Amino acid sequence: MLWELHIRNLAVIDDLRLEFGEGLTVLSGDEGAGKSLLVDALCLLTGGKASTALIRSGASTALVEGIFRIPPDSGDLALVLEEAGLGVEADGSLIVAREIHEQGRSAARVNGRAVPVSLLRELGQRLMDIHSQMEHLSLLGSQRQMDLLDGYGGLLPLRSNLAGKVSALREKARELSLMSGESPQRERELLEYQVTEIDRANIQPGEDETLEREYRILQRAQELKEQCYATCSMLYTDERSATGLGHQAIKALQRATSINPALQSQVEGLESAVVELEEIARGLSRYAEEVEDSPERLQQVEERLDLLRQIKRKYGPTLEDVLRFADEARGKLQGLESREERRRQLETECQRLRAEAGELAQSLSLARQEAARRLAELVNSELSELGMAWARFDISLTREECKGGLPAYQSTYSFGQHGIDRIQYLASTNPGEPLRPLADIASGGETCRFMLALKTAVRQADSIPTLVFDEIDAGVGGRNAHVVGKKLAALARDRQVVCITHLPQIACFGDKHYRVVKDVSLAQAVTFIEHLQGDSRVRELATMLGSTRKPMLESAQELLKRAGEKDKPELAGVSGARHEQEVERW
Repeated sequence: MLWELHIRNLAVIDDLRLEFGEGLTVLSGDEGAGKSLLVDALCLLTGGKASTALIRSGASTALVEGIFRIPPDSGDLALVLEEAGLGVEADGSLIVAREIHEQGRSAARVNGRAVPVSLLRELGQRLMDIHSQMEHLSLLGSQRQMDLLDGYGGLLPLRSNLAGKVSALREKARELSLMSGESPQRERELLEYQVTEIDRANIQPGEDETLEREYRILQRAQELKEQCYATCSMLYTDERSATGLGHQAIKALQRATSINPALQSQVEGLESAVVELEEIARGLSRYAEEVEDSPERLQQVEERLDLLRQIKRKYGPTLEDVLRFADEARGKLQGLESREERRRQLETECQRLRAEAGELAQSLSLARQEAARRLAELVNSELSELGMAWARFDISLTREECKGGLPAYQSTYSFGQHGIDRIQYLASTNPGEPLRPLADIASGGETCRFMLALKTAVRQADSIPTLVFDEIDAGVGGRNAHVVGKKLAALARDRQVVCITHLPQIACFGDKHYRVVKDVSLAQAVTFIEHLQGDSRVRELATMLGSTRKPMLESAQELLKRAGEKDKPELAGVSGARHEQEVERW
């Protein structure tokens, strides 16, 4: 709940701190004193539009800061904070601030950390309901309307169960859609063709390099033979061959050895060289004889090389890459077989989840219709007690047929996390007028009373801790105002309620009473707040009744008595017999 509000440089407010507490807090004051500025400030804290026109004249910035007390079991609020990487302070407080700059910028902070304004709106929906002439943060939103109805009807567990089914269905459908978008049949055919083509080529690693060498030899086989034979001739067979000359050199060196035996090692080396030359010559002769000069083999090698080049252009720069591609393709084929099995499983699961979700959605829809009927009757009864006996309230639940939606009521309907129903709160404020969406009601005061009736009807199911009502007494007479006050007090038993009112019959029910005062005696008008207790509160109620003369003071005290005010001041010489008459009169 809201614990403290600090406002600085907002219109006629210079620097103001206001403490709230549990129960009902009422604010009163003259027209134009600045009461609605407090509502504007709260709207800023909940992500409302920031206007530079709100900045106090002479100031460059305006600041609104609220301190909220957050209970440990704060539910959705805790989830929102956690998703944003935030948390409450050690003492359970949450500090929300909004600053408006004259350049048109606005800054939002939670516990001192800058956050987007959208987060303030999300937090605001869980912290406060503000109902005024201009702001209806939750009552007019379809999601909040659905939450109130489902909470009232005890349907949240059923809705949660349905939401789980819908989430699972959407996840399975998304996976199935991704698989369908991949055209697995075409992919399978392509992979099978690629693997078959590579397997048919019967590739061996390094085969292309071997064939390239063979191809070069086959292309110039005759020239190769001729060169080998010529080399052999020069080394061995010609009269002036290297080996022949070597033998002559050996004989000459042997003669020299007879003169100097030290030359024997050179003789032996020369003999070894001649033997090696003879071996090279004989080897070249054998190689030349074995060289194949075959046009048929040349054509075979050329065709094989062409095939390998085509394969490499398609599947990899080397034959090793081609073989690796084939292995990967085989793996993908196996994956496709598993994917087909997964696709069949997903189709079966989607059918099952769709049927289960449809059954739950229909059950929820039927339960909502009954809950809507009962809630409408209860709200209309509350409206009658609030002095709006001519007003009518109803809840419209509609559905939209959609191919591929959830099966229900012997058809299929578009759906969301919360089912197949679309909700709209309808109202008529004058006799003979048709029911219209509650958002179209022109009177903010009437909307506030609709909200009060609705909140009273569903107060056990509504978890928002703080309710703010501005101008709820518009068009309300004194007698009906007392009923409105009682309703507000009843609401405030288990939550915080803040009400701005001009009627003492409402103000007397407040656990705290503040008066908003505007001082125009200085050079610049300024608004401040007075906490009313004891005699000051009685005088304020009397002023709201019309004067501070003794009869009005007596009537004001009687109002407090009737409202069950504790620790009320005693006024000497008050005659109780006239109090009831004055109260009824006013």
